[in-house]
Amino acid sequence: MEQSNKIKEYLETVCEQIRWKKAHGIISEEIENHIIDQKNAFLDDGLDDETATAKAILEMGDPVTIGTGLDGVYRPKPEWGIIILTSVMLLLGIVIRAFITYDYQMSWKLINGIVYTLIGVAFMTIAYFLDFSIIGKYPKTIYFGLIITTIGIVILGRTIRGQNFYVKFIMLLFPTALTGILYTMRSKGYWGIILSGVYCIIPGIICFKAGLSSLALYFITCFILIIFAIIKGWFNVKKINALLLVCILTVILSIVILVSMNGYQLDRLKGAFDPTVGGYMKNIVKKITENAQFIGNNTYGIDTSNLIELEYIDTDYLLIHLIDKIGWISFIVIMLIILAFIIRSLKFSLTQKGVLGGLVSFSVIINFTMQVLVYVANNLGFQLIAPLTLPLISYGGIGTIINMFLIGIMLSVYKSGILYKNDNKLDISSNKNKIFQFIDGKLIIDFNRR
Repeated sequence: MEQSNKIKEYLETVCEQIRWKKAHGIISEEIENHIIDQKNAFLDDGLDDETATAKAILEMGDPVTIGTGLDGVYRPKPEWGIIILTSVMLLLGIVIRAFITYDYQMSWKLINGIVYTLIGVAFMTIAYFLDFSIIGKYPKTIYFGLIITTIGIVILGRTIRGQNFYVKFIMLLFPTALTGILYTMRSKGYWGIILSGVYCIIPGIICFKAGLSSLALYFITCFILIIFAIIKGWFNVKKINALLLVCILTVILSIVILVSMNGYQLDRLKGAFDPTVGGYMKNIVKKITENAQFIGNNTYGIDTSNLIELEYIDTDYLLIHLIDKIGWISFIVIMLIILAFIIRSLKFSLTQKGVLGGLVSFSVIINFTMQVLVYVANNLGFQLIAPLTLPLISYGGIGTIINMFLIGIMLSVYKSGILYKNDNKLDISSNKNKIFQFIDGKLIIDFNRR
């Protein structure tokens, strides 16, 4: 007991030097393991318990020095690149909508947009300071809690044109919630893949009234997530067989969705792939894109704003409106900013050492990317799936809030990911990026590793 107290005192002294309290527990565990391993080695050499403990602690080094060094290594690290790009998109969206609302006397929309942006910033901040690992610790609680919340919204929420307005945005949260479920399927083989598919389908059934466009966006995102987990070897099966299984299940699901489509939806599907078939908006988009200039107003001298319904100018058709009024340069600038955000976030996600952090951050950026792709495709004339929002730029209340909340979760992964390189343990003893090493019988601590 006395020897345990000596180790405990040593660990407490180390942790007193480390300001990031979240790192205390996991650092203490790893250092204690090293002390015990070295102590056991001394016991094997014939030393008594008290001497072995004292010598093991002595070889670890001065606790103040070690703690101070670890304090410089383990501290929250904001991803300023993503934060800056997020801020740029938000400000760009406000500026664009300010000009639109000024032209069409819709100042109330600008005020609402600013309010929603501020609420979104608050939610992003909350998500940033939350520990993203709770998604892996309580996956079913989060998943089924979101299911219950969604059912309540389906029952009580308002319906517009046969679709539940709020549910289609709430569905943006499910892919990230699903990562917690995927995390629990480690090494469960093909059964784990099937169970993951079942967990994926359940929200789709509940949210059917969100509309086929939202369902397609959700299922494509989940499909990419499961493929990502398979490629990472998470299910511990032959990858080619697993990919084939997922593709077969996806084809079956697609057939079920096609069979459930009504006549209007089937006509829209046909029109998306047939250039000779076009609806009202498709023809307007075609006319604008064919006559838009690189810089400046359109070349045919008519006001196309009157052709696009006013309620859609700053929501569903913001890009095509800008192309018409400012030229292709506006489209290029916006796409470059969004592309920079996606590339930086994706690079960060794919380099995560921990599986949970990688899955969570990947779900956020794929979700974001799918929204952008659908929105851009719709604004350029390929109107297979109705757009949800151009994240952070087009007008949208709950869409902006949810997307910023998800970005906050992704930033939380970057901030705390160093604590979960091996998912549940600090990565201080792996062959790569070692901090603690035994070389020639000596303990080497490298404080320059991160």
